Amino acid sequence: MISYILLLFLSFLVLCSIALPSSCPNLCECDQNDSSWSVYCRKAIINDTIYAEILNQLPLTLRSLHIQPPSNRIGSNKLRWNDNINRFAQLRVLRLINCQIPAMSRSIRLPSLEVLDLHSNNIEHATMSNFGGMPKLRVLDLSSNHLNILPTGVFTYLRALRSLSLSNNTISDLSTNLLRGLNSLRVLRLDRNPIPIEHINELFTDVSQLDELYLNHCNLSSIYSLALDRIPQLRQLGIGGNNLKMVPTKELRSLPQLSVLDLSHNSIQEITACAFCNTNISKLDLSHNLLGISKDSPFNEDAFRTMPLRHLDLSFNHMNDFDSKWLGWAQEELTSIALSGNFLKNFEESWTYTLKSLIHLELAYNHIKFIPVQLPSRYYHLISLNISGNELTYLPDNINTLLPNVKTFDITANRFHTFSHTDLAFLNNVEQVYVDGNPWDCSCAIQGLQVHMRDRYAMRHILNYDNVRCATPSLVEGHSVLAITDVNDCAVLFGARYGLTQTSEMLILLAGVLLFAALLLMILGCIYFLRERQYKGSYVTREHSRTPLTMANTHSCSSSTNDTHGPLSPPFDPFLVSTETFKATPPLIPPAPPKPGSSYFGI
Repeated sequence: MISYILLLFLSFLVLCSIALPSSCPNLCECDQNDSSWSVYCRKAIINDTIYAEILNQLPLTLRSLHIQPPSNRIGSNKLRWNDNINRFAQLRVLRLINCQIPAMSRSIRLPSLEVLDLHSNNIEHATMSNFGGMPKLRVLDLSSNHLNILPTGVFTYLRALRSLSLSNNTISDLSTNLLRGLNSLRVLRLDRNPIPIEHINELFTDVSQLDELYLNHCNLSSIYSLALDRIPQLRQLGIGGNNLKMVPTKELRSLPQLSVLDLSHNSIQEITACAFCNTNISKLDLSHNLLGISKDSPFNEDAFRTMPLRHLDLSFNHMNDFDSKWLGWAQEELTSIALSGNFLKNFEESWTYTLKSLIHLELAYNHIKFIPVQLPSRYYHLISLNISGNELTYLPDNINTLLPNVKTFDITANRFHTFSHTDLAFLNNVEQVYVDGNPWDCSCAIQGLQVHMRDRYAMRHILNYDNVRCATPSLVEGHSVLAITDVNDCAVLFGARYGLTQTSEMLILLAGVLLFAALLLMILGCIYFLRERQYKGSYVTREHSRTPLTMANTHSCSSSTNDTHGPLSPPFDPFLVSTETFKATPPLIPPAPPKPGSSYFGI
């Protein structure tokens, strides 16, 4: 009985511990959706001790955990695998990126895990037991590690796996039947591995259902011997960085479902006639080639005949000029074009004037210094515009009328240090704005940008807000713009538009007030002087025009006794005398008293 009560008490404690609300670790950011948590720890360098503390603070309802060192600091995390992670039975996404993890545990038990991202670590070996406790895993990323040999059956337990990335390792040998049983696998990335082409062909036998295959930078001088016909359902193919000098037209025709092709980082100088005929390619990447190195057009007029091309990337070639007419058959249906990294300096009409369906345009890294107040007509219809990596310092005041339909606007890595109220009014109507990599002035008008970023806080990881940082003043240099809470020197009137600080703005306003006061005093002084002069002139005139006053009427003073009782002077009645008369008539001198007579003494 006692043991039963004790068991109930322990169960009650466990339930209470689950119900207690957990706090977000200090070095992390947490998003709560009902009872589930998504945690991002990318603020500081994390070691084993801090990692253990973070795991102890997180609730058992944790759904997503992302740990990665901050991009603005030198150094990386240094962790070892911690089996305490197994207590999160509801964990679906785990990303431990650039953490110097030397090996995975053989005791991993994460029954709900769907995404495991361990790229950029120090993992050297992988065995079957490493993946036995993840039956629902759909995405596995082991790229940029130190894997050399993968034993047979290492991924046997991952029956639900759809995406596998082994890129950027040192794999030179693939064991037989490495991918056998992975019937759900759709994406395979083998970039930057010195794998013999024969071993790659052997893999195709077990994964004929592949949708995406990436063999970029695999030292392939030709894909003639690549058995692409074994994966006929392939929709995306990456063969960039393999020193191809021509488009492999014949090999591509064995892939009728191919819609996305990456030929970047090769040595292609010209796109010949019918280079992509009889293909279903709608997205083509020709960036980082040698197009435009000759003076003539690098495209044959029939280069894109009979293909449904919608997206074309021509970035980082050698084009000093570009005319959309060069694209021939692709002009009508092309909706997206990238011209970044060429030598285009102005917004020319010829770049886009024949592209009637264009809605996405990239002009990054082209030494563009300003956006003109008038743009070609096609820009009016753009939904996304990328002008990152240029030399822009401001946006035109009529930007809202130039780009009224833009929903995605990328101005990263330019020279913006502040935004005017007109700029913010435009940006606040754009759904996704990328502003990182600019030298932001956190002493002047930064609150408007902060409000804009907080309104899109849920997309902070997509919009890369961690790299939106202050350049001035020195006190907050390198700090996140979102973290600045006390701005003491910010222009409040017109100064933000011209890059003035509050101190400079107040000094200008004070000087203006003093100048106005001085001018007002001068005007008042002049008015007073003129009035005083006029008054003095009027006074002198009155003095000279005044007539000497004389006694007009004399009053006799009789010595008769009959007059002794009479008035000494005529009676004065103010109601009978006008005001002017009163003012002009001087006071009368009373007569001398009579001499004393007999009547005076009563005789």
